Amino acid sequence: MFSRTRRMLPTAGLLLGVAMGLANVMGYVFVALVSATLGPADFGGYSALNTYGILLAMPAGAFQVIVARRQTRTHRDQHRHVTGLGTSLVVGVVLAAITIALAPLLRDLLRLETASSVVWLALMLPPMTVTGALQGVLLGREAYARLSLVYLVTAGTRLAAAGVAVGWRFDVAEVFAATFVASVATIGAALALARRDLGAGTRAPRILELLDDLVRSNVALAGLMALSSLDVVLARTVLTDHDSGSYALAALFGKVVFWGTQFVALAIVPALADSRTGGQVRTTLHRSALGVLLIGSAVSIGCALFPGPLVALSGGSAFVDAEPLLVWAAVVGTLWAIVQVWLFAGMSRGDHVMTVVVWFAAGVQAVLVLVAFNSSPYEIFATVGTTAGVVALIGLARVPRGGMTPAPDSAETAEALGMTRE
Repeated sequence: MFSRTRRMLPTAGLLLGVAMGLANVMGYVFVALVSATLGPADFGGYSALNTYGILLAMPAGAFQVIVARRQTRTHRDQHRHVTGLGTSLVVGVVLAAITIALAPLLRDLLRLETASSVVWLALMLPPMTVTGALQGVLLGREAYARLSLVYLVTAGTRLAAAGVAVGWRFDVAEVFAATFVASVATIGAALALARRDLGAGTRAPRILELLDDLVRSNVALAGLMALSSLDVVLARTVLTDHDSGSYALAALFGKVVFWGTQFVALAIVPALADSRTGGQVRTTLHRSALGVLLIGSAVSIGCALFPGPLVALSGGSAFVDAEPLLVWAAVVGTLWAIVQVWLFAGMSRGDHVMTVVVWFAAGVQAVLVLVAFNSSPYEIFATVGTTAGVVALIGLARVPRGGMTPAPDSAETAEALGMTRE
């Protein structure tokens, strides 16, 4: 099985990568349309509330990984596969209820015209978490074509909502209402695409086991976000307004590499969760990291050769000081992307050592920038890049070289325990 997966992985990963790339492009168009219809003042409120929503949507990404690693062929053969639909729905409903309860507070804090904006955002959370679980089912079964369609439907329905918002000149609350309708359409499409794979195994783990894994995965993803996102906040804190703006624009090119290669980290989850030897895991991880490195190197070369046109397209002449920073941002983004591969590999095997490493590195990075290395954007990029490089090397050192001890919640451990009981 693993040899088949390994042969298919590059093509499957390419298909998923193209779909996620198109989805990201549609996401940028969505933001452009919404900003145009709302204007600067209302768009600021929309962006602030949307950021809150992105944080609450992290369980959707976690469900994709934890369900995928329990939908592999080994888990299905042992009747231990799960869909996570009930658990994800409960989590989404709880998050929605909490958000609705906080609606008046968030309205005042974010200076929104009405609390209904918060309510519409809250109503999106259950569809988002359930869609995450459905994506996990498709990812675990290596149904990359159907998974790609889910990503495209998600972005396409949101883009259609933005188009309606522009045509009818929606306000903030109405934009969130339109996006809620898009999320309902998305979950309908995801259910249709995954419907034949939604049966749970007779020996599926209980909900508490999934919730424990959900917490661990959320902590891992939050650490990755802290490591890869807080640098812009730190730059804003220690640099002048002009220099922090240049840093923020350049940092976008690091995010291009980081988010643009996430499909590689996702595509390896089922292969690693189903592998039984260190040699198989090592080969998959080395090839995946090399692929990320090649993509990141191509972006870095492009930033080094064409900084002027890239800045002109993304920010205009006011950001000319960002031009020499682009290549460094791309290098840092490449290191973050490699760390992402190591972290997802650990999550897929139930190994959370890299989670601790990532959180520790994020703390060290913040202290170094706030206390010492903060006189210029170059110093911040150097500090952030060095930190990411150290974490990447630690992850490389942890790649299995020979035999492995199965994780406590792995299929191998479950099989051994079952044989012991018998």
